Amino acid sequence: MKKTYLLAILFLATFTGKAQLTDIYAGAQLYTTPFDGMQINNIAYYFRSDGTFNDKFDTPDWRTHISGAYTLKTGMVQLKFKDGREAATYKLNANGNLESTAGIKHTLHKLKKVASLPSASYQSKSASSRGGMGTGMPNVAAFSSGFLAFDGKGRFSSSRTGVVGVSGEAMAGKYDKSNAAAGTYTLGDGDITFTLSNGTTSKHSLFYSPPDEEDLILLDGEFYFREKNTASAPASAAPTTTGLPSPTDLLNKLRAHYGGESIDKLTTIKETSTLTGNFQAVMLTDITHNKVRAEIRQGDKLLMIKQWEGSDGWQWVNGALAPLAPNEKSEFQLSLYQGILGLHKKLSSYFLTGKVSKSGDDYLLTFFINNHKLIYLVNSAYEMKGNAYTINETPNVSVYKKFTQTSGITYPSVTESSDGKATIVVTTTAIEFNPVLNENAWGKP
Repeated sequence: MKKTYLLAILFLATFTGKAQLTDIYAGAQLYTTPFDGMQINNIAYYFRSDGTFNDKFDTPDWRTHISGAYTLKTGMVQLKFKDGREAATYKLNANGNLESTAGIKHTLHKLKKVASLPSASYQSKSASSRGGMGTGMPNVAAFSSGFLAFDGKGRFSSSRTGVVGVSGEAMAGKYDKSNAAAGTYTLGDGDITFTLSNGTTSKHSLFYSPPDEEDLILLDGEFYFREKNTASAPASAAPTTTGLPSPTDLLNKLRAHYGGESIDKLTTIKETSTLTGNFQAVMLTDITHNKVRAEIRQGDKLLMIKQWEGSDGWQWVNGALAPLAPNEKSEFQLSLYQGILGLHKKLSSYFLTGKVSKSGDDYLLTFFINNHKLIYLVNSAYEMKGNAYTINETPNVSVYKKFTQTSGITYPSVTESSDGKATIVVTTTAIEFNPVLNENAWGKP
């Protein structure tokens, strides 16, 4: 097998002017900006044998639309865009994947045409924000999730849910189930046709990445990640209940559900996880001293460290040291008041100042930290579904997909987060409660 890969590379090196790609590639790019911190950008390209490519899959002419041209020489793929975007260069690896050659590295995996669909559910997230400071309009932040479920026998169901909030008021929103749909589907050559019960049909581009790679489907260019341990259509809504619990009621019930006094005993945490795009992360938290540190690696290479220490902080990216931007400091601070940590007796005073409202059959608890709005989304069984917050009119939303118990504490082990541009899945692989974190743990590289 290794000889086959070697021959392929030698072939490309020999026939530099004629080698071409004829596949769909997709993956996640991790990058940083001075003010917005770490970002994730989902990328997909359709390469054609005539030297053109397309990165727009949500139009009927996706098979023929030209976003730019590419060349493949000595195993290097260079993309030039028609709309003036900066050119991109990738290395074609022996395993057939494309690896970036500039910035923080990322990998694009070859997607496959869908010949059959097993019983499974997929989810896609998006977020947006309009108006706000300087526009003369109120800031409106919207968070939405799209769901697709296939029964493996030719039937599908879909729904779109969302939370909408307006600045200056308590976050008021609802899950919008008015666009739920169901029917049958048929698979084509790189596409799928949905037929609703009223006879309406629609055709969409469709590709997928196997579970050992990106574990997603690409529908009209939108990334839908497979939900773990799910294999059925979205359930119908439970009956709406009346009456609202107080913030104290919510806090007490959440604490009872997720660990109670065991949460209060937390002083330090070390969490190791994997991120979308084959990245690894280590997060250190010191509640007593208001310190949080994030380390990002790819393979054995350390890519980035960001550390917050109360009112100060620094970052190390590809060998360069710099201060944390104000927005990044706020991001780290808000991390102490979300999820399980937000239920800690030393951190829950903000929670108790919140206002409770309904969101469909769920509860929203909204409070503010230094003028930054933070939201807990809790279902009728008093289980945490997610958190959302805004910094400088930029919305961020996290949804908890799976919970695990360690040392009497139940915590989310799979979290999907979106900043409105892309979605990142964080999967906890190891966690230590109250580890000893000496000075070396907080040192600069």
